[in-house]
Amino acid sequence: MSGPFRGSVRSLACALILSTALPALAAADPLSDYVAARDKATADALAAAKADKSGDPAVIKREEAALKDLGKRMTALIGPVKFKGLGSPEYTLRVLTYDENTPAQDLGGIAFADKDFNTRLVVAPESIFTGWLATRAKDPDAPKAFASGVKAAAGTPEFYTNAVGFDGGFYQPYVELPVAAVPGETAVAWLGLQTEEPSGNTAPNEVAIVRIGGGMAMVGVAMVKLGDKPIPACDAIWQPFKTKADALQKQVEKDNKDQDPRWEQITKIQDEGSNAYRACFMKEAPSQPFFAAAVKKAEAFLATARGQ
Repeated sequence: MSGPFRGSVRSLACALILSTALPALAAADPLSDYVAARDKATADALAAAKADKSGDPAVIKREEAALKDLGKRMTALIGPVKFKGLGSPEYTLRVLTYDENTPAQDLGGIAFADKDFNTRLVVAPESIFTGWLATRAKDPDAPKAFASGVKAAAGTPEFYTNAVGFDGGFYQPYVELPVAAVPGETAVAWLGLQTEEPSGNTAPNEVAIVRIGGGMAMVGVAMVKLGDKPIPACDAIWQPFKTKADALQKQVEKDNKDQDPRWEQITKIQDEGSNAYRACFMKEAPSQPFFAAAVKKAEAFLATARGQ
């Protein structure tokens, strides 16, 4: 065989080899590799927990190495990003599982914080974020709002607990803030409070943002000073609940019984009062002087998230 015919056969053979190899090459992208590595590490951790070997030094060492590797992969996916006033980038996943049946529910991403940890921003590829939210929506303990998309999910405390993470307490959203999104971007903001107990009539002091754009998702919480004054109508709604809870607590302390079930009743009353107060706050806040300032704070935080 010689001449042009031999060349065409060689070209056909090369084309066949390339067409066979291309699907494998396309599948081996960094994002898919991260997901595969995360899922394998999680499966290994669950298997170790079921075998009651989570405390074995070798298992602990393996999981620490897996988390370190996942952090490097995530950092590479996000790229060399910086945010004004924020530093200390850190991979968000600290554990792979909670127990033998429950994988960690936290969003995998890179967290940035200021020196006082008053502002926190978590960044993840958009597909990782949407996949995480869809998975969380299927969990038995997830709020129904998770299944309705990011805008609805952002109005729940559970969203921030898993997306941002708190060493203590949780973020309680009070009222949504009407922030403006740039073209091609999803932007959501809330005014709320980080707390470790029923919030009662405590005024919110943090803005939370969710931004999706440019292939990345960002969730952040920042403490703000608004100089907001009490809302008498909402305080009046809270007061009867407080009076009832305080009276019951006084009686429980007087009786001094071990494991008194009335403590749970006190918490229930406080929760009901807190919910009633927040419902009033959501209605009244837009007409209050501090509301415009809260919107400006959220807009500024979004600008930081955009790299401005």
